[in-house]
Amino acid sequence: MRSLSVSYIKWTGRFFYGKKTKKTCRFLAERNMSDITGAGFITTLMQRMRLENLIYGKEGAQEVWNTIDSVEGMEREVREHQENKKDILSGQAETQSGDSKDEDEETEMKVLQIVAQEIGIDKSAETIKAQCVIARTNLYDAMQAGTKEPESMPPDQQQELWGENFDKNYQKLKSCVEATAGETLLYNRTYIYAAYHAISSGRTRSMSELYEDADMPYLVTAECHADTTAEGYLSVFYYEKEEFLEKCRAAYPDAGLTELTQIEIVSRDAAEYVTKIKVAGETYDGEQFRHALELPSACFTITEIDDHVRIVARGMGHGFGLSQNTAEKLAKEGYGYREILAYFYKGAVIGQAGNL
Repeated sequence: MRSLSVSYIKWTGRFFYGKKTKKTCRFLAERNMSDITGAGFITTLMQRMRLENLIYGKEGAQEVWNTIDSVEGMEREVREHQENKKDILSGQAETQSGDSKDEDEETEMKVLQIVAQEIGIDKSAETIKAQCVIARTNLYDAMQAGTKEPESMPPDQQQELWGENFDKNYQKLKSCVEATAGETLLYNRTYIYAAYHAISSGRTRSMSELYEDADMPYLVTAECHADTTAEGYLSVFYYEKEEFLEKCRAAYPDAGLTELTQIEIVSRDAAEYVTKIKVAGETYDGEQFRHALELPSACFTITEIDDHVRIVARGMGHGFGLSQNTAEKLAKEGYGYREILAYFYKGAVIGQAGNL
């Protein structure tokens, strides 16, 4: 890469979003630095260059995972969770008995493998413990509903990821799972939808603002000031105007899009994520648009600059539930995992799995 003092910079970066989906995106800035954002843009560029350390951690390549982070996927998960909750409260669904010690041990091993997939081993123990409770909650919720269980990382993949540090990392993860043995997050005697993500926009989102009929009062806005200074918080994308329009036409082939003025952000939620956006008169979900444009989050702005389009996105992931970055900050400030979970899931309580 050329010196930062020159007028033009080209950089191809790799970053990740979504659950179980890895994308390689091209970030190309070819503008005079004084026309962009000056020193602020340079800072953003340097943050992106260091993002690999944030995502991979110090012990090898590991992707940042979210609970389902696509439009269809999240809608399905929310719907399935709501239906299962109704069945539990009406007595139509079976609860997990937890009578078999062997079954409990097998499930706890699943939790370990899920957590290995979901969070970097370089995080603080209290952050990992919080993720253990989240993973166990989502696992038991899926087992109870008969739906797809969270993705996991088997031992051979852990070995490949951690290499010579496998024994040390495995023991750290095992101790966190054991310290939270059987613990799940509950609300009104049912497992919660334990959403989480990598970095918020500066605050987490309220589920009711995206899905009005979602009965998830524990998923409300929580301030995450630490996220605004996190590496990877800010993403800046530049397109030639026609290139951007072609990308939008590919995503919405029936929209009849001809001009940039036909793209209009209609509404945002309290955390400033786009909830509705118009494309050539048709209204779409903000999450759907951000996936179509391969943006790291739905907290974005679109600005026309001469014959170019600049998109600035804040955060990584859907923004619901626990922010792993802020959780780590709280852990370093002395918060225990129970306090961390209470901060992000308002009104939810910790209870033993199977005792519903």
